[in-house]
Amino acid sequence: MDISARQRLLLLTIISEFIETAEAVGSINLQSKYGFKVSPATIRNEMAELVSGGYLYNRNASGGRVPTLKGWRYFIADLINKGVDDIDIITQEEIKNELNKLKFNRSELLRKSLGYLSDLADNPAIALIDGEIYYAGLSGMVSTPEFQDSTSLHEMLLILEDYSRLSDMMNNEAKDDSLKILFGEETDTIGYKDFTVVFSEIRLHEKKRGYIAVIGPNRMRYNQVLGAVRYLSDTIKYLVQNW
Repeated sequence: MDISARQRLLLLTIISEFIETAEAVGSINLQSKYGFKVSPATIRNEMAELVSGGYLYNRNASGGRVPTLKGWRYFIADLINKGVDDIDIITQEEIKNELNKLKFNRSELLRKSLGYLSDLADNPAIALIDGEIYYAGLSGMVSTPEFQDSTSLHEMLLILEDYSRLSDMMNNEAKDDSLKILFGEETDTIGYKDFTVVFSEIRLHEKKRGYIAVIGPNRMRYNQVLGAVRYLSDTIKYLVQNW
């Protein structure tokens, strides 16, 4: 299904609103908050078309919509087509200078890198290297709406602790060292349906292959997450290339 210019704008707005609020999005909120020059009834009709096309679905009886996997993929493609923002130059230099002090200490380099990555992406960050998992930002999960249910939090922690499962997920997607985005719905991992991993391959000394990644809810702020993963993976590669 091809969508019209108005439907495209509406879809991108709905997804952006969902990312910010974690709440299903209704037509009245959109009309009043974003000033669409059409009536709520017209917005509802366009939303119904997006549901019919597989971009949105009804989360509850109130009529609020949330994106499907197809909707998320449309949103990501649009973002990448526009160009992901770089981290500001001052922050880049600060990070590179601090990490440069640790470039011959693998464990500390990874831990410090993940700390920066988690802060910049506002989600947990992990690294998988040579059978080990490094973490940062796990404590912040408790304030995320998707993890308010203890079962969801428990399931995600089980995934984060499982090196083999994480490694298999990433190995199946990684064909090169470019950024990858893998939605849980695209995997067979139980308990991962509403979550996403953004990752990039890194290589350390002795050609050891691994990954750094951000894992969070589907509604993460992709512009800043993609920029952060790209910068940290590129910086790690730069620092260890002469080991």
